[in-house]
Amino acid sequence: MEEIFFKLRKAWKLRKNKFDLGGFLKVERFHTPGYLVMCIFSLKENEYLPFYRYHLQYYFENNPLGNEQTFLTKVIEYVDQDIKSRETLHYYKTITKTRIYRLSKFREALKQVDKWEVTLTNEDRIKKSVSYVQEIMNWQNINDTKTVLSKLLFDEVGSDKFFIEYKNIIEQRDRLQSELADKISELNEQKKKHKAIAPMTKVQIVSGDHKPLLDLLLQMKDLENPSTKRNYLQGSPDTWASLLSNYFEYGDNNIPKDNNREINWNSVRDYFLGKSGISLLKSHNREKYFHIKESNRDYT
Repeated sequence: MEEIFFKLRKAWKLRKNKFDLGGFLKVERFHTPGYLVMCIFSLKENEYLPFYRYHLQYYFENNPLGNEQTFLTKVIEYVDQDIKSRETLHYYKTITKTRIYRLSKFREALKQVDKWEVTLTNEDRIKKSVSYVQEIMNWQNINDTKTVLSKLLFDEVGSDKFFIEYKNIIEQRDRLQSELADKISELNEQKKKHKAIAPMTKVQIVSGDHKPLLDLLLQMKDLENPSTKRNYLQGSPDTWASLLSNYFEYGDNNIPKDNNREINWNSVRDYFLGKSGISLLKSHNREKYFHIKESNRDYT
């Protein structure tokens, strides 16, 4: 029988508890990892452990033979998967960094209940291994060779256990250092790719705000090809928002009152999602914006 880890809400009904997972319209168990991290984003830091214990209790109620280490491992697995995904796909977006930060804080809070070192990161394990080896070396330095050999060979604990432990730690340290080096190399490659497509300078808005430009892109998004009478361009709201925020900014002599030259990606994205922008369509406002018309140019 498959283990059930987290309590999901029922679709089309109000939540019985704010910690229940899932959306209002549709809830499917295979989307549980996504439901979990989205709920974490909405929590305050003092709610992390109550949230964890709420679902742990539900896990025990549905899995009499279960144990907390298994449950904690599953939580960390889902959290780490989401962090890795966001670091790989959308690392340079502000919202991504904010969410990675929140997941990391949640992960840090779980160390308070971790008796099995499940929450240790690769970096934590390396530090622990290096610290242990350094402790052995320090102890060795203050003892003469005869004393050291005597302890290793005739200690009640036994020398075999010591050497096996020492060997395992060194091997684990080397493996983790190798993995860390691979991750650093991968991150550097991602940075190079980003630099390759990121412009050195941005197109500057030198008069007025960015609303006319935003409206122009919204019109472009819905343009039809005159020849085929079908949609000409296709792109996700994220892509359109990135086009505006990554390549345009306010000019030196046209800086807004908040002194922020950047165009906010999140607020722009809402327009392409249809959550904002109703005022742009009102007839008495249209004179403030550009109008795309069919061209009469002959390209033959």
